[in-house]
Amino acid sequence: MKHWTIFTENTIFNFGKHKGETLEEVAKKDARYILWCVKKIDMFLIEKDLFVSYGNKYPHLIEAYDPDIEQNVFIDFNEFIVSDELLLLLEGRWNAYLDSYVRKSKTDCQDYDGYDDYEDYSVDNNPYYNDNLDMDQQDPEFWDSF
Repeated sequence: MKHWTIFTENTIFNFGKHKGETLEEVAKKDARYILWCVKKIDMFLIEKDLFVSYGNKYPHLIEAYDPDIEQNVFIDFNEFIVSDELLLLLEGRWNAYLDSYVRKSKTDCQDYDGYDDYEDYSVDNNPYYNDNLDMDQQDPEFWDSF
């Protein structure tokens, strides 16, 4: 089973070149890394709204000379373009996560569903029950002694 990690703004990366940094810190200086994580890492989950909000939120503009137009231009090295393809990939990943979570929950519950014979349960059949320790069943004389 996959180990899913849901990333929020304050989630700290425990892998890769940005290990030890929060998602928000990475978005500010290398937003393309988040795009890479969504594309390449199966366990990487991020809320769709948060993902979309990072779209060109933190531009990192660098001035460079473009010889074709013979003038300086600004290039965004932190460009974060949210495509429909990435949104579908993210949605599919969330569906897989939810399916595995629901499937695991149902499996866990099935262990208990098999025990329908509650008639078999009796204090007399329980080796851990000690009537001497059950204070609620003491006689009135016991309680009057206090």
